[in-house]
Amino acid sequence: MISEKWITKFDIQKLQKQLYNEVLAKEITRQSAAFGGWSVLSGNGDYQDGWQRGHILLNPSASQEDKRRIKDSIPKKFSEYTVETEICSGYLKEVIDYVRQAQLQPYRARIICLTAGLASTWHRDTPSKHYAVRLHIPIVTNPECFFETKTEKEHFPADGSAYFVYVNREHRVYNAGASDRYHLVIDVNDETNVSKYHRKKEFVPKED
Repeated sequence: MISEKWITKFDIQKLQKQLYNEVLAKEITRQSAAFGGWSVLSGNGDYQDGWQRGHILLNPSASQEDKRRIKDSIPKKFSEYTVETEICSGYLKEVIDYVRQAQLQPYRARIICLTAGLASTWHRDTPSKHYAVRLHIPIVTNPECFFETKTEKEHFPADGSAYFVYVNREHRVYNAGASDRYHLVIDVNDETNVSKYHRKKEFVPKED
């Protein structure tokens, strides 16, 4: 199982309207040709903050220089990336507030663009012994977009649904379609049993 669907629905038309009318008018921050976007919750309130490539620190083939540079660019823990940015307004703020009211402790929330025809690298976002869950809310997608592990892959449709996903296991996302994919992605901690399979208290650490 890659994802668990949250028993809630968001207004997909409002999300798409805000994406097209407000977010896309702002300069995108690029991690790579495949990957970039806009922060909704960041470390300093800037929508361009929060795009440091933290997963590079877990890549054994990365150079020590690259790891040092990435580490120096992250001034605080990502769990502290809770400051609302200028795009955390309108319906996006309503979504963040809803996640807060559900006591999921949202942080480092971003609208992520996955470029048509491209893919992320295979990676983990934390070591597998650490609890790490993200909530994916697809805003615009196409049938050729997938979240993939070494054994499974899954398409998340943009119908207002939200999906809990573990990101401490090796995975990648890819877009084999002809149009860019946009997801609202929120790091969360489920300490109050909102989900069934992504509860922090029931998480069993594993060694890499």
